[in-house]
Amino acid sequence: MSGELTLECAHLARELAGLRATTGLSLAGLAARTTASKSSWQRYLGGTQIPPPELVTELCALAGEPPVRLLALRELAELSRRHPQPRPAPPAPPASEEPSRKTGPATAEEPPAAGTPDPGRPHAPPPAAPASVPRLRRFLRRRKVALAGAGALATAAMVAGALLLGGAKEEPEDIGVWPGCVGERCRGKQAQSQGCGLKGSGMRTVAEREYGRQTVVELRYSPTCRASWVRIRFGATGDRIEITGPDKESQSAEVADKFDAQNYLPTPMLAGGPEGMTACLVRADGGERHCFGQ
Repeated sequence: MSGELTLECAHLARELAGLRATTGLSLAGLAARTTASKSSWQRYLGGTQIPPPELVTELCALAGEPPVRLLALRELAELSRRHPQPRPAPPAPPASEEPSRKTGPATAEEPPAAGTPDPGRPHAPPPAAPASVPRLRRFLRRRKVALAGAGALATAAMVAGALLLGGAKEEPEDIGVWPGCVGERCRGKQAQSQGCGLKGSGMRTVAEREYGRQTVVELRYSPTCRASWVRIRFGATGDRIEITGPDKESQSAEVADKFDAQNYLPTPMLAGGPEGMTACLVRADGGERHCFGQ
């Protein structure tokens, strides 16, 4: 993008910067955890470029934010970049009225004061609006269309999510958050990106264990999504966590670097409640295996 930022692009940049602040990651940390470089993130957060939708989804997952709203803002920013709206010209200042220099009484040849009807002449049509007024009206009409498009896009995203979930023959519990998946559809997906680990989803920690001075492993469950997962906090690089279901199906995640070690690292989800689920920590130093259940 070149020139002055559009309102939509500036809004998107502020929202992305807010998500980055939520993650607590530096630009280098974002580059290590996503598919974009540090310089690319600098341009995206500064509003000089619009990130691809896949990258918006990655950032939302790191911040624990459902991506629907940010993807809608991204589409609006992209639309405003492709079809920039002309800025209306400022209205012309009103013509100054010079006071009459005549001090005597008005004569028959003196025109009547402005705004005073002349009974001897037909009424003159009102003065034409400045040229900037029609442009301003057109600008406002376009903005109304853009705002209507934003509402339509958000509504379409919500309807699409409802349609996707509708085919699962499983309805989420009414706890205040409509998730991105329910039951079997959650298998292999991340809880945060699907809205299963957010406040209001009913998510809870059903069991946890502490290892060493600060490493904590938690078994978590979301009744809204009807899915379970395991997460580790302050693990060591190389540590691996696993969740195994009653049918021996499992998901795992490994602490890959210092960014994983300093933050929460979850496994993908398994469908079903915590009953019969087993959480395990496999230590990097020596391969010690520690497991527990509900």
